[in-house]
Amino acid sequence: MRVCLAIVLTIALAVPVWAAPAPPASSPNQTATAAPAPPPAAAPAPPALPHCTEESEGAACVWGRVEGFDAGSVQMHGLPIELVGVTVPGRKDLCGNRVSRDEFDCARPARKKMAELVRGGVACDIVDVAGGQLWGRCHTIDGDLGRLLILAGVARAAKDGPYEEPQLQAITAKRGLWATEIILPRDWEAAKRKATDN
Repeated sequence: MRVCLAIVLTIALAVPVWAAPAPPASSPNQTATAAPAPPPAAAPAPPALPHCTEESEGAACVWGRVEGFDAGSVQMHGLPIELVGVTVPGRKDLCGNRVSRDEFDCARPARKKMAELVRGGVACDIVDVAGGQLWGRCHTIDGDLGRLLILAGVARAAKDGPYEEPQLQAITAKRGLWATEIILPRDWEAAKRKATDN
């Protein structure tokens, strides 16, 4: 199974991740008397994409620009990849704000943070395939994606996952959804009590 997955991913990833934008087409309204425009300044090189390393822990690694994402998953090269060790609120989970007395989609802060983090690309070690779903540990140029989401307080550590310490740091610092004014769904409150009781 791992060899098959590695072969399929190798073939799928043979396509270039991005290409430089095409130069603008000349306008038919330009006259021959117009002075030529100075050459455009060289655009800064795009930041290096995160890439797979020899120390990858999974059977395969997928890297490149993210085509789509949700609060706890990314999609690259048409492959949806769920983050291992991370639990994010569902779209139907509502959080409240004690100060403004508003309710909001608890997953919205995670989606916003995910957008910031994946802008520069992602490299994901595929560590499991279950029920047709790929599960991976992903990295951005800033570090481990799951750890960064949990440290920001917009996701929580999955049971028996590797992120209990970053979660405790986020709870202690009252970051993101762990802020004092936020009213959490019950399962998040239970996770908060468990983390602070230990």
